[in-house]
Amino acid sequence: MIERGILYLVDPTTNSMRQHVLTILKYLNRARYKPYLVVSEDDYLIEHAKKLNVDYIASPGISNVNKLSIGGICKHIEQFAEGKTINLIHSHGDQACYVGTQVAKDLSLPHVSTVHTIFNGKKKGFFSIGPNKVLGMADHIIAVSEVVKRSVEDLNGKVSLVYNGIEADRFAETLDTEHLFRELNIEKGSVLVGTITSLEPGKGTEYLLEATPSLVSFRPDMHLIIVGGGTDLENLKKKAANMGLVKRTHFLGFRRDVAHILKSLDVVVIPNTTLGLPMILLEALASIKPVVVTDVPGVREAVAEDCVEFIPPKNTAATAEAIKKVLSNRFITEEKARTGQKLVKEKFSIQQMMRPTESLYLKVAK
Repeated sequence: MIERGILYLVDPTTNSMRQHVLTILKYLNRARYKPYLVVSEDDYLIEHAKKLNVDYIASPGISNVNKLSIGGICKHIEQFAEGKTINLIHSHGDQACYVGTQVAKDLSLPHVSTVHTIFNGKKKGFFSIGPNKVLGMADHIIAVSEVVKRSVEDLNGKVSLVYNGIEADRFAETLDTEHLFRELNIEKGSVLVGTITSLEPGKGTEYLLEATPSLVSFRPDMHLIIVGGGTDLENLKKKAANMGLVKRTHFLGFRRDVAHILKSLDVVVIPNTTLGLPMILLEALASIKPVVVTDVPGVREAVAEDCVEFIPPKNTAATAEAIKKVLSNRFITEEKARTGQKLVKEKFSIQQMMRPTESLYLKVAK
């Protein structure tokens, strides 16, 4: 059997992207494909690449690449590729797509790029190239949702829809449901409402924070758990302090034990204001957890009212009321959670992501 080398170029701007790439590396058919990894700068991704026995290099310049720096970055990557049999480049992230396009040109290789979210099209500087222009450079685009696919079809005529796949059984396992209570010294039995996200503009975490006083009035034993890091972290901490919520709000930063944290939460809230299909939505449903999620394009591709509670984006009052509704209707909530788990297993399995991805490799790779 012919083994094809796939060079992955990654600039992991979100945890969803990071987990997506790790899933591919873990489940790639090694009898047919040999993976190589170039990552901008991500200790977590590098650590797991080592565990998966993937040959890699770190190339920090990818995350800030521009017309002046791209030559040196590409030379570094091409030196890594020297002597290896590589048949295809697969990039993730707009910066990685820009670099991947140039490396593919230099090495006369085809280039596939996965688009995980809708880019704003803004350039980072005078010598940079806007994401929208970059997407037109790849030989083929993979979109992780229909709404993303529609957004890039005018930029690149070769687009395939491949939904994210997750390890549903891992999230459904019986895990430690009490470690957050111990870690945070919260009385067992208290209500934990949480979100797991990148604390960046567009994630809507501030609206969940603003809903917290109403939730505390409804359930005095309620605590808000915010998992993730990002540029908005300090602003959100200050906001929580100004609202008198320091003792009720717990900022945990980036965590590796997401499956355990999900098991500890009574309600998972996904208050995104931007378009797309969040990976954490699938993970929460696989964990059989009640979910409150904003009704933005992309989410309804995956779920309906029979498995989640929808809220309008940027609406503090609606967020609070939806969470109260979930907490007050345990029977209906648990039934929705079970429906959501069944949906994820059927529609968002690892196999349903890897099969079309590897088929595209077979079609495109030299």
